[in-house]
Amino acid sequence: MDRIVLFIIGVFLCSPLASLAQLNQFETLAVKYAVSVGDIELGNIAFDKANRRCQTDFAYPPSFMAETDYYLRKNTGYTYTEFINWLEKEDENNRVATHIVDNLIEEHGGCDPLVLEHWFKYVTRSSQENQLDFFRQNKSLWILPRITRKHEDVQNQFNQKLNDYYELPYFELFDLASALEHGSYSYSMYSLLQSIPKNHEKAIEIWRFAIDKFNKPKAYFYLAKLLQSRSAKEAFVAFEKSAELGYKYGEIWLGTYYACNKDIIKSTYWLNKAKQGFDDPGYIDDIFSEINDLGMPTNCIDGWVY
Repeated sequence: MDRIVLFIIGVFLCSPLASLAQLNQFETLAVKYAVSVGDIELGNIAFDKANRRCQTDFAYPPSFMAETDYYLRKNTGYTYTEFINWLEKEDENNRVATHIVDNLIEEHGGCDPLVLEHWFKYVTRSSQENQLDFFRQNKSLWILPRITRKHEDVQNQFNQKLNDYYELPYFELFDLASALEHGSYSYSMYSLLQSIPKNHEKAIEIWRFAIDKFNKPKAYFYLAKLLQSRSAKEAFVAFEKSAELGYKYGEIWLGTYYACNKDIIKSTYWLNKAKQGFDDPGYIDDIFSEINDLGMPTNCIDGWVY
């Protein structure tokens, strides 16, 4: 894959954003994005060429492409397709992809299913472990030409993702559910809508799906916040689960809840657990002070935490 990386770097160095002179930190980051996106696109094109020649059915998982697109929008302001179009190197990509597939087939005497499957798994695993790991670092790239989106276009994108959220990454599900709760939605680095109709039932549906698929403690916590107005019992179970999975605010909530209900032993356990590694231990010390001075925290109402 080293030849591919060098090819993409060469492509980028011919763009208006860089020269053969030493790159600064922003241009270096841009090169990294160009290499990562270009590598994925070469995989897409090569898979398509292999499929045509060998009647295979290779493709990146939809969830992988959805997560790649999400982080590009958040970190660069570009969708995956927009980033590929910005590179403007379709002919070179086709040439390199054709070379890869030709060599693969010729070196192994034809369309060997085992060889092709091994190659496909290698490319897919490499992209997931390297490119996607880089995107998840959330390094913002500010130097690309800014894309201005119309309000209705962003609204349409929101509606589309809301209607077909099953392959979306966890953080995009988080964005959708939060938008339905608060009425504000961020589609990309520069695209923000503050007129999303609130829909708590749909938000609950998405949180439940996110929990079933990803089992994230923060998802339990936010689900609990929405459930508490309609079922304290269901909300408590979700708050408790977020605490058991190690979410600090879940631990704080549970410790506070037990203090509200005069169970000091459990309260002390959960608040001390939350304090370990928490960014603001003084906040938890204040809860302990309220318990010591007043007998319970000040945000207790009828045994519940508000």
